[in-house]
Amino acid sequence: MPLPSLSSFFLGFVAGCLTIILLLAIAAVSLTRSGDIYGLGHWKLNIRTPFPSMWMNLGFWTRDDGTAIQHFDEAARNMLRQLLQAAGLLSNSSSSSSSSSSSSSSSSVAVLDVGFGCGDQTVALAELINASTRPQFRYVGLTLNATQLQEAQQRLDAALSHSTQDPSSSSSSSTTTTTTTTSLNLPKASSFQLYQADAAQPTSWPPTVLSSVTSLADASFSERWLMGLDCLYHFSPSRKPILTLAARTLHANVMAFDLILSDSASFWQTLAVRILGFVLLCPWRTFLTEREYREQLVECGYDREQIEIRDVSDHVFGGLAGHLRKQDAVLRPYGISLTAYALVGRVYEWFDRTRVLKGVVVIGRVKRKSQ
Repeated sequence: MPLPSLSSFFLGFVAGCLTIILLLAIAAVSLTRSGDIYGLGHWKLNIRTPFPSMWMNLGFWTRDDGTAIQHFDEAARNMLRQLLQAAGLLSNSSSSSSSSSSSSSSSSVAVLDVGFGCGDQTVALAELINASTRPQFRYVGLTLNATQLQEAQQRLDAALSHSTQDPSSSSSSSTTTTTTTTSLNLPKASSFQLYQADAAQPTSWPPTVLSSVTSLADASFSERWLMGLDCLYHFSPSRKPILTLAARTLHANVMAFDLILSDSASFWQTLAVRILGFVLLCPWRTFLTEREYREQLVECGYDREQIEIRDVSDHVFGGLAGHLRKQDAVLRPYGISLTAYALVGRVYEWFDRTRVLKGVVVIGRVKRKSQ
């Protein structure tokens, strides 16, 4: 094969240089035409991944001392802490309810977490209940979303890789957010199992998922819990299948944050709420009154005398709506739009003002087996 002539090589070199110059010119024109070259668009270059947190629930926006929480991740973690405290699972918790007893760190705990998000909830739960100090701990998490499952597994793996396995430095009372770069006190990796599955329809679960879930019924676990943190109102066709499985098959108590319909809601308010829920892909009858909610829990197998429903709306809707307004304002200069979230914020402002829907912490306990 003949070698290219010197002139051909030179022409090719020049053509390549001109092509590079043309591409750079196009990029420069694109930048300058899109706005001030010295604006804030380069924020994208300064982002570090993975993000410190990827929490997602409505949040509990008040600390124990009554001060307001300003950051979403802290509020979301605090909501989880409120559930665990109501369930008596925090090692330092003391419930005011006579039907709830504090769980010491000597108790073995099994948790079925439906809708676990992107991993922060999983890691924080194990940390807050001092799972590494307990004789046994088993966690099974279910999510519908494959992307969230992947993110959660990566976040959990990172947390486990930084785990000190030293229970002496654990602090279950902390409400601050822990990132995956901080040393944590977590149990061994085999204690956690995360799956993609429809928690609302147990009959659709593959054998692997069903086996993992039913393993939580092991009598060696003195504390067995179903946890639904800000997700059960999305369950289609209803909450009943997962609640029934938890109560009758796993003999597990339930702790949840959920939304219930006000007893005083007018016909038009109720209709508006149902239409809103339908738009958000919730079942038409998902929002129940407190009486209906209690009856559903009893029907599923929970002890009527050991059902607690506590209205925490004062600590939820207003705080979240305010946070969405602030986030929209501070991110707008960077060209980041929160239009969809801002609209959701208006809805929560309406909830906060009218209380047509109430945010509640729910604890339901199964009857103890006779000895």
